[in-house]
Amino acid sequence: MNDNQETQNALSSPDKILQAATRLFAHDDFNSVSIKQIAAASGVNSALISYYFGGKKNLYQEVLYAESDKFLKLQDDIRSHSESPLQKLRSYVDSIAEMQLEQPYNIHLIYRELLSPQPMFENYVKNKLYRIHQFMADLVNDAIACGEIVTAIKPTHVAFTLEGIIMFFFLTKGQIRQIGNFDLRTETDYLLQALDSYLSSLSQK
Repeated sequence: MNDNQETQNALSSPDKILQAATRLFAHDDFNSVSIKQIAAASGVNSALISYYFGGKKNLYQEVLYAESDKFLKLQDDIRSHSESPLQKLRSYVDSIAEMQLEQPYNIHLIYRELLSPQPMFENYVKNKLYRIHQFMADLVNDAIACGEIVTAIKPTHVAFTLEGIIMFFFLTKGQIRQIGNFDLRTETDYLLQALDSYLSSLSQK
C-alpha cells in the first residue's frame, strides 16, 4: 500500500467526500457533477453525502469555503510580515502561484464563481471571494500611498491584471507547457517573472 492510499484510508468519510468533490468540481461545473460520481470517487455510499452535507448544493458550498479559506489564511500570514506593501504584494502573488502549482485545478473553482457566479452562490461570492480580490487591491493601494508604485491605474484594476495573469496561466497550463516547451519548474519561473515584470513596470518612477 502506498502513502496516498494510506492517507486516503485514514480520512473520515466527510473528508473523503470533500476531497473527491473538490477534484470533480475543479474539473467540471456544479451542474455537471453528480452525487453518484462523488460517491464513486470518494468510495462511500451516496446516502452519506446527504447525511453529512445535506445534498450537493451544500457540499459544493463547503468545497468553495475550504478553497477560499486557503487564500484567506494566506492573507493573514502576509499581513503579519514585516515588509513594505510592495514586498507583501510580491510575497502574496508568489505564494498564490506556488499554492496553485501544488493544486493547479483548484483555481478553477475560485475564478469560475468569481467571474460568473451561479445565482444560488452569489451572496457567498460577494461576501467571501471578493475579499480575496480586495486584499490584493488594498496592498496595491498601500504601495501607491507610500510611493512604491507610481501609476494612474486604479488599484482594483491592477489587482485584476495580476489575477488575470495568474488565472490565464493556470487555466491554460497544459497548452502553455506544450507551446512554450516548458518543463514543470521553468513554466512556474516564467509565471513569476511575468508577474514581477508587471509589478516592476508600476514601480518605475
